Parts: sequence; C-alpha cells; structure tokens
Amino acid sequence: MQLTFLGTAAAEGYPAIWCRCERCVVARARGGPNLRFRSSVLVNDDLLVDPGPDLVAASIRLGLDLANVQGVLITHLHDDHVDPTALYWRAPGFAVPPLPEALVVGTAPSLRRLHDRNGVPLNADATRMRLHVATHGERLEVRTGGPHAVDPRARPERSLSASGIPATGPSRHYEVIVVPASHAGPDDEASFFAIRQVLGPEAEGRTGGDAPAILYATDTGPFSAGAWAVLEGLGAAGWRYDTAIIDGTLGLGNPGTAHMNLDQVARQHEELERRGLLRPGARRMAHHFSHNGTPPHEELVAHLAPMGIVPSYDGLTIDA
Repeated sequence: MQLTFLGTAAAEGYPAIWCRCERCVVARARGGPNLRFRSSVLVNDDLLVDPGPDLVAASIRLGLDLANVQGVLITHLHDDHVDPTALYWRAPGFAVPPLPEALVVGTAPSLRRLHDRNGVPLNADATRMRLHVATHGERLEVRTGGPHAVDPRARPERSLSASGIPATGPSRHYEVIVVPASHAGPDDEASFFAIRQVLGPEAEGRTGGDAPAILYATDTGPFSAGAWAVLEGLGAAGWRYDTAIIDGTLGLGNPGTAHMNLDQVARQHEELERRGLLRPGARRMAHHFSHNGTPPHEELVAHLAPMGIVPSYDGLTIDA
C-alpha cells in the first residue's frame, strides 16, 4: 500500500495561526516539513482517512485530485478530522460528474456531522456517497476500482464521460477493522482503524496473513483493553502490520489519556511488538503533532531516532 500524509498536525495546525511561541516561530522560519496541516492520510489513491478542514489546501499543495476516492474513513467527530464541506464539494456545480460512488464509514456521532453550509444533512445521492454507520470491532470490506455504474448526475452537455461511467483505477479490496479509541467522550464513539489490502497491484504476491496492513491510531490515548482485544483477535487471524502510525500529540509533554506523548508512543509500539502484531522491520511512526509539546521537525527526528520511530510530515509518501 502507498500512504500519502496530507496533514500531520493536531487541531490548531502547526504552526498555529494565532501563535508566536518559539516553536511556531521556528516552524514558519524553517518551512518544509515543519509546516503541518490537520491530520489526514490517503491510502493509494482511492481510500481517504479523515476528510478534515485542510483537505482542499493539502490536495492543491501536493498536486493531487481525489476524484478516484471510493472509500472514506472517519475516526471521530472532532472538527479537525471531519469537515463536512470537504464532501459537499462532490456535488455537481463543484465537481464535474461522473464520480464513482464513495463509501463513507464512521460511527453514528461522526456521520451526524455530515451537513452542508446551512446545517442541512448532506444528500448522499447528490454527493454520490453511501453512508455506513460503523460499530467498534466491526469488520468492513471496501472495494474500489474496476467497473462502475453510471453516475446518474452526469449530463451530456457537462460531463467528463459521454457514457456517464466514471474512470477508475485498478480493482482493490481493503479489509477495515473499526477499533475503539481512548479519546473524546464515551458517547462520541471515537475510533481508529486497522487496514489490510487483499487485492490490487500493491498486494500482488502477498496473500493471507502476508497481505500489506497498516494500523492508523489517531486520535487516541494508550490503547484500552477493548482495543487490545480487537487487535489480539486480528493477530490470531494472521494480521501483522507493516506500518503502525500512532498519535503523538503531546510530544515531550506529560503523559495523557486521550492523546499520547512520545514516550507513550514508544511503549505502544513496544507492546505491539511484544504481542507479535508487527512484522519484522515494521515501520514505527508517530503522528498528529501539536506545537504545545512537539519540537520542530528536525529536533523531533533526532529525538525519535534512538527509539526506532520516525515522525510523519505533510507530503510524506511511504510504501507499507
């Protein structure tokens, strides 16, 4: 699987727009990987995790279009992870049809956030979406690419395809597991995701337990007993992670319960290894950074290197 980090910051961005603290000043001066949008990641070119408020800016900055996205996973309802207008722009008048249908997955509180600029719930047909209310521990299949049905919104006088059939990429098949996160209130049903690709060019020659898999664990504090139970169950079924991406919002600050500092990130990675859930040589990553606790990128790289952990940064693309 190819992962592209569209954003890697916490809720306020890094540097924060209203802040002149030392870290924000340094980030502006150095630029490059020190400039972080709110967190979001694109898997291959067809599976998006968290349609946040910087999605438009990130796609423009990186020269990407998201027209091939056919799966959208929402971790939780907080504003920095789901901006409903990001999906509203799929409607005709903002995007020229045809588009493939997108399966949008989130717990009930997250999906209730999907509304237009006037607070009216998004019309799934108008935005070419299918909503799925997920529950913790649920296993989902997300299928992308291959033949697609006609987009009924397409009109001959304004369409990218005379047939109204969207052009998509190769067929891919993802298994997605919804894991309970230690974040927000219990009624908010925050989640993180285990994702395994079992079909597609990136998974060619890797079958069964060898299929490429990632753990995308933000926003969360230390994993709960419920989360470990889900992950242990996956391990018993043969899941092993090529890449584990874990919330490091608190940086060098004190330990947290709804986010983690870097020492806690290291302990979660160690526990994943102890439980046999990481492949040999798995990539260990920290992600979702705040200027309140996290040093500038270069110092962050140096701090994490002895732990065998690498930090994410905007625009980073990796093969998992």
